[in-house]
This record gives sequence, C-alpha cells and structure tokens, in this order.
Amino acid sequence: MDLSSMLDREDFFGLLSSTVEAYFKEAEHAEVTLARQEKHANLVIKPRLSALCPPKISKRAQAFFYSEWNTRGSKLKNLAVKAYVFAMLHTGRLFSSYRFRLEPGCIAGHDLVIAPNNRSIRFFDYKSGTVGCRIKDGFSDKFFKNQLQFRLHHQYDFLLPMERWGEKWFVEPILKGHPLARVTDDAMYRKGVADAFAAVRKLADDTVRRADARAYLRTLTERITALCLAAKEKKHVKMADDTLRLLERIGSIENLLPKELPVAMSHGDLQTGNVWVDPNGKTILYDWETAGERSVWYDSAVLAYALRRPHQWRQFLRSQAEKAYQADRTAKTDRAVPAVVKGVVMLEDILFYLEDMMELPQDWGGDIYDNYLKDLKNAVTEVGIA
Repeated sequence: MDLSSMLDREDFFGLLSSTVEAYFKEAEHAEVTLARQEKHANLVIKPRLSALCPPKISKRAQAFFYSEWNTRGSKLKNLAVKAYVFAMLHTGRLFSSYRFRLEPGCIAGHDLVIAPNNRSIRFFDYKSGTVGCRIKDGFSDKFFKNQLQFRLHHQYDFLLPMERWGEKWFVEPILKGHPLARVTDDAMYRKGVADAFAAVRKLADDTVRRADARAYLRTLTERITALCLAAKEKKHVKMADDTLRLLERIGSIENLLPKELPVAMSHGDLQTGNVWVDPNGKTILYDWETAGERSVWYDSAVLAYALRRPHQWRQFLRSQAEKAYQADRTAKTDRAVPAVVKGVVMLEDILFYLEDMMELPQDWGGDIYDNYLKDLKNAVTEVGIA
C-alpha cells in the first residue's frame, strides 16, 4: 500500500509513532520515541519510496528499495526506476518529503528500514538480517492472529520460520530476492508460479475433506449476506444490494452441484505479490493473514487468472476454469462442471473482500469493495457463469 493512500485514510503519523514505539518495547525491549523533526532527523521518507530510512543508508539496506522497485515488463522502465531509487538513496536529507527523529539515535543506525503496510509496519534490520512485523495500533488483530496461528501450527518448506513472536508482533529472517510480481527473469517467474501451485497442492493434500456441496454454498451465501448488511450500515457501501442480487444469480449453479465439494486449508490471497523467489530459486509463500478453509480451486484460480487485478474476471469466466484444478487431486475422476467452479470461487472471493473490508477501522475500504463488485458484476453480465 502506498504512502499517499495511508495519508488519506488514517492518522498516519500518529499511528506510525505509537506502533514503532510499541514494537521496540515489545519485541526489542527498548524504550524509544519517534517524532517528526526537520532538524537533526535520522530517518526520512523520500518521494514515492513510502518507507523510512536513514539519510545515509548502508548498501545492504538499500537492497530493500531495489527489491521493492524492481519492475516486470519493460527493461527501460526498470532501469529508469532503479536510477530514481539510486538518486533518492544518495541525496541524504535532500528531497525528503518527511523527516523524523528516532531516539535513542543509535537504534536508527544505517541498516534500518521501517516500511508501513496496510495493517502492519515492518522493521527491516539489515545488520541482524531480520525483519520484524507489528500490527498498527487501533487495527483489528483478527487477521494478524490468524497468520500467527497458521504459521505456528504448520511446517512446510514454502513457509518462512519465525524466530520470535508475541501477541501483536513477530520477527523472521530477511528474504533475499523479489516477490514474484517483481521477478524480471521469465524462467524464474515460471518456476515461481509452478512452485506456488505445488505448495497449495501439498497443503490441500494434507488438509482436504469432502464437504456437503449445498451446505457449503449456503454457508457462503449466508456469511456474505450478513456482511453485506453490516457493510451497508457501517461502511456505507453502495454495492451491497447489487451484491445480494449477484448472489441470486450465482445461486443458479445449485442445480449443477455434485453431492460433495473438496475443501481444504487455503492461503486466501495467493497473488504474485505474496509469492517470494530468492536468487537460488527457492519459493516462499508469505502473508498468511487470510488463511482458512476454502474450495481447493480458490488459491489456484486467484493466482492462475490474476483475479486480484482489475478486469481479470472476464478471462476467468470465459475459460473452462481448467487452471483452477491445480490443487485438486480429485479432478481426473470427479471434476466439477466449470460453472460450479466459477460460482464457488466467485462466492469465496466476494467473501474475501467483504471480510477484508470489515476488518479495517472506521469507513475504510468501502470504495475498494464497491469498485471490485462493479467489475465483477460487469464481468458476469457480459460473460455469464456457465
């Protein structure tokens, strides 16, 4: 999430200070203060870089920004972006948008990068080779606790082990490499995608069960309906009634349902930004906040059809949903009709967006959901489900 969005939606500087101070107290047992300060600043935010770093930053800490700003596609664009990052990182306090003082000053050092995210703040310490994460003050801890519990109770090669953790924070090793969304080598990108599919297939193999199809569909519909009514009142969502009408249309797949559906533990947000590829080709899935039980088709569909990007639903609805079967071991003998796969994935995705929105404070996230639902509704109107 970029800095401008956080500045628009929240008391960014207040949340930043209180969360930074809480993290160091809880995770590092250090009493610190962080305040905006023009003079004697030891941390700055440069335009478009959206993270705090020292005016004079170490080479190993610079790796954070070069990784974050790696760009797929045009090599010329990637070079231009890297040149911009280089310029911003080598001009000290010059051009900084905001300046801060972290006390005691020794904590700031040259190896620290503080990166605010949607619900949390990450603390990259390149001297120790670790990154800490703490939920922002005032934010719901539901998803944070969900991630913590999942990672504590599951051990896989594609999970990064935590070194230390507490109620609202954890510390893990810093990964080298790039998220899949920023991998420029095509061969490495394809390997990362294949590894991600293999990971969710392994997770599904270990946790799959056969759920009553009609009961599962009814549960999804009821949860969506309840959240829509709450969102209409609390979030002032404009597309709540449209969501309920779309549920009726998706419900037409009930006559096509098999007796049972394969459901299993799911990542929940398997987009290319949450798949990490290191220089040696090892693939890690991270950000398990929304882990939970879903159909075995959901994660594969989100990744294969890029459903987190605008206007991608048309591609999925026009397909035979064949890529959604990546984690479904029953597909060869018990393959559901494409309309069922599409309808179930659609319901699970609507629920994902509604739950995500409802866990944000105040009225945040309503516009994101409205835009998402408009895009989905238009795709269903244009293409249909079958």
